Amino acid sequence: MHDTLRRLHGGRRASDTTIDHFRLNEAVSQIAFGGRRGRVYRRIVALTGARPGDCVLDVGCSGGYLARKLADAVGPAGRVVGVDPSKTAIAYAQRHAGPGMSFTTGAAQDLPLLDSSFDAVTCTLAMHHIPARKRADAFAEMHRVTKPGGRLLVADFDPSRRPLPLHPGGQRMRRAAATVGPLEELAAGAGYRVESSGRLPLLRYVVATRPASPPVSAPGPRPA
Repeated sequence: MHDTLRRLHGGRRASDTTIDHFRLNEAVSQIAFGGRRGRVYRRIVALTGARPGDCVLDVGCSGGYLARKLADAVGPAGRVVGVDPSKTAIAYAQRHAGPGMSFTTGAAQDLPLLDSSFDAVTCTLAMHHIPARKRADAFAEMHRVTKPGGRLLVADFDPSRRPLPLHPGGQRMRRAAATVGPLEELAAGAGYRVESSGRLPLLRYVVATRPASPPVSAPGPRPA
């Protein structure tokens, strides 16, 4: 098992990712969360405030694990879109997609989506993969596609937590997560209003809202 984990997270990576890789990643994630992954992600869904009928975007969706839980929350009247730079991840997610779900290839810092089109945006365990110089751009893009009054939930590894000894890539991920800096500052810098922040098993998170557009005032009388 240790050799398997090393190949997936700590060893040399293959040039492409296979379906078996994602199945293995599911098992490794369960181990990393100590069997609490489902409970943690249900809490993440609750923090988004996603409701039946909402349109939700999951940035850095990987194989679609969170997206499928979001789809349960928004129901058949809602819509969930997942974006990930990996074509193989998107292919895997599409194979397991339910009704009202769609997936597309794209980077967080250049989302191929329309302005103000989502009631909620999530980004979980993806920010530490984005180059430091592009993280502010990623938050700006998420802000752009969030509807006024819509919510953002970003969660990433908490560098203050000790990684599991079984996880050979834990130290590497901890160092990468530490470079992200305060999630609250990134969200506020993009124009969101930070509502709350906190910690979950292995993770830290921020919840923020895109302020509603200011009302348009009626033009005053023209001077005589």
